Amino acid sequence: MAGSESSNEPVAAVAIIIDANRVGASVLLIRRRDREGDPWSGQIAFPGGHKSTKDQTLLQSAIREASEEVGIDLHEHELLGVLPLAYSHTRRMPVAPFVFQLRSNVAVRLNDEVAESFWVPLSELLRIKSTISQVQVERGRLGVDSYIYDGHVIWGLTFRIINILLNKPQPNSS
Repeated sequence: MAGSESSNEPVAAVAIIIDANRVGASVLLIRRRDREGDPWSGQIAFPGGHKSTKDQTLLQSAIREASEEVGIDLHEHELLGVLPLAYSHTRRMPVAPFVFQLRSNVAVRLNDEVAESFWVPLSELLRIKSTISQVQVERGRLGVDSYIYDGHVIWGLTFRIINILLNKPQPNSS
């Protein structure tokens, strides 16, 4: 379904959760908790993570991670499809982005990996222009293409997946 799931390289999946009943058809984003040794510590992301040995498919990984991180059972909602694989720059890891639309209202319940969650209208992400932001990474400070929404810097893999989702061009420097 989404690239080769049988290779030995690490793979991950994210759940792009859209609530069409919120203003501008909003998408759920999370801020990862600050954790030592986590290359994505403190970053804005979609719920998701590595494929577990218990997951038979990347879709199962996305569903499991959404349940664990934000308490949403995606079995009850509509899978719209999967976007092309995206690759993290830091680990060159393939990530499968699965797009879901909620069929009913949900209560977001964060686990200990997630510091906060927030909904962003897709209409706002379509409207705003990317900017260069300074972010802290393992190697020091880095200027990156990003979106700024309500004080949150959305960059890296999440920025690139949003651009794929919205069919926006990728800036040359990201």
